[in-house]
Amino acid sequence: MERRALSDGYLWTTLDYNTAPSSPNGTPPFTVNQVSDLSTATIASVGTPLWHPQKDDFAPRLGLAWQARPNLVLRAGAGIFYDLGYSDITNAMISFPYTQAKPLILGASFPLTTSEAAPPSFTTNPPASVMSVVDPNHVLPRTYQWNAAVEHSVTDSDVLTLTYVGAAGRKLMRKDVYIAPGPNFTGEFDLLSNHGTSNYNALQAQHRHRLSRGLQTLLSYTWGHAIDDVSSDANFQNVPLAQSFSERGPSDYDIRHTFSGAVSYDIPGPSSGVLKQIFGSWSTDTIIYARSAPPVNVVTGQNPFPGSILSGANSVQRPDVVLGTPFYLYPSGTPGGKVINPAAFTTPVPATAMGNLGRNALRGFGATQVDLTVRRQFRFTERLSLQMRADFFNIFNHPNFGSPINNLSSNPFTFVPNPEFGQATQMLANNLGSGGQSGGLNPLYQIGGPRSIQLALKLQF
Repeated sequence: MERRALSDGYLWTTLDYNTAPSSPNGTPPFTVNQVSDLSTATIASVGTPLWHPQKDDFAPRLGLAWQARPNLVLRAGAGIFYDLGYSDITNAMISFPYTQAKPLILGASFPLTTSEAAPPSFTTNPPASVMSVVDPNHVLPRTYQWNAAVEHSVTDSDVLTLTYVGAAGRKLMRKDVYIAPGPNFTGEFDLLSNHGTSNYNALQAQHRHRLSRGLQTLLSYTWGHAIDDVSSDANFQNVPLAQSFSERGPSDYDIRHTFSGAVSYDIPGPSSGVLKQIFGSWSTDTIIYARSAPPVNVVTGQNPFPGSILSGANSVQRPDVVLGTPFYLYPSGTPGGKVINPAAFTTPVPATAMGNLGRNALRGFGATQVDLTVRRQFRFTERLSLQMRADFFNIFNHPNFGSPINNLSSNPFTFVPNPEFGQATQMLANNLGSGGQSGGLNPLYQIGGPRSIQLALKLQF
């Protein structure tokens, strides 16, 4: 008998073309003539596009699969993917000249004088108090992805898969904030450019047990490492200071170890009689989740711009490290069992300098949670049944804590030691989101909350 290895694959490509944003009448927002030297930059003429879109953004994808043996399959794939990179570009439509600001002297007395209270006049002439622009040489951010996998059927019911996943982000969007960089820009100047990069590598292992004798399981483990120099283009990620510095480090979402497991089991019961009516048709579902700690970016809490009240600027300046002093302390009774040691850091000199502590150099707290469901099925007819279930979220009531406070100072202008620095002040569920207008899910539906129980009846017909 001849045995033949099977193979399959695909190769296809797309062409991504995305125009620069403009108003409904086709007029783009105001921009500048160049960004290489902001001290000489001028506001571009009306109608100048934010950038000139590229017409050669090809996105090829390749996938291969080979059945080397009846129980062994090899897979590989690679591709190029483009992002719009638009998340913060809309700020160009709500800054100069569409928004006019009239700053007042700090500590101005009330009531204001007639001239102080008069609203600013709208004009398209410089200087601009608040300006948000995109580098005229903007290109679409792109990610190069590749993967290789080995899938082995150990038994008729068990499949083991090992996968390597890699990705490289290039030309990613980043926002730099300048204060009064030139005579035509006297306030905050936000520049969006393609200077961000990222890398991701991961080894994934998965075990699947197909439904057999009432048992079905799915176990997954990932070791991964994400590195970048900016994890988001929507916040003050990179404020240029008086000297250059490196932002490359673990991503904000870098989780080294992640384990998840799901187990469903139909509990065997009596096959007949009264006991079947009581103890039959019971099942359980269990979800187990555990991960290592995310990064913590320790900052001084100081505003690195003398005389500026720029919102958010105090979130970027990192401190200097005190050699020989431990980063962590482990006092008893503290949330999570550890705190970040404030004595391990000092504020840089001069005040506008960036400290030598790396970005996202420290770690917060890991998370572990077990959810359990117990259910019973009542079947009345072939089509009519009732399911009764009880869901236990974080059944062991294991405490999980959010990231510790990372600001050394509680005052952005005068250093005041933050008494909460290095400590977890929230449970993980509250730290991840609060729902509503604040964004994120309601803490009730997040991992990391206290134990909660849900009872439900479901009628199927």
